[in-house]
Amino acid sequence: MMTIPFWTQAGTVDLADLRPEDLAAEFIADALAKINRYNGRTFETWSVAAHSVLVERLCPPEFGPWALLHDAHEFVIGDITTPAVELIAVLGNIPNFDDALALAKARIDRVIATAWHLPNRSYNDQLRRADRIALCAETIMFMGVMPDILEPSDREDTDRALTMLMEMQDCCKWQTAKSLWLSRVEHYAALGGMTPPKATSPADMASAL
Repeated sequence: MMTIPFWTQAGTVDLADLRPEDLAAEFIADALAKINRYNGRTFETWSVAAHSVLVERLCPPEFGPWALLHDAHEFVIGDITTPAVELIAVLGNIPNFDDALALAKARIDRVIATAWHLPNRSYNDQLRRADRIALCAETIMFMGVMPDILEPSDREDTDRALTMLMEMQDCCKWQTAKSLWLSRVEHYAALGGMTPPKATSPADMASAL
């Protein structure tokens, strides 16, 4: 496979051959905390890192590690919204664009699973539902839009997620979101639920701060 150079604060990495040290917790946290949900169209800044913590709080504990990492591929790909995917597919006459994007995400997820010593990601119903509930609550809170509630039980859980969002208002600051995400990673690592790879050197780790 051809090399795909990708610039990071720690240097240039090859997306076609990501190494564990390229996926250190500090690097992923820094990127996810600075990538805004909804492409930044929200009333307040709300990052992918903060969203991931919300999903983790809505999940049963056994799914916590993957809840934190369910969007970690956006460290590389960015948060490409569903409308943007549809626009690219239509205007570019690329009907399979969403499939190609899904394959890229899945490949990065597998690399992350190996690097972090996790079972290959299983986007199970409980994690999928927590992600959907988080999206509903965020849409209400940050976009002022009432999304369609698909199931009656979603309303109660969306209200619970809205309460969590109120408690997480400090996470509108990217530094806070990054610290909280890292603290949850440390929590699961201490329990043996994940083993995040380390950066290659102290200088590399400092560059992500």
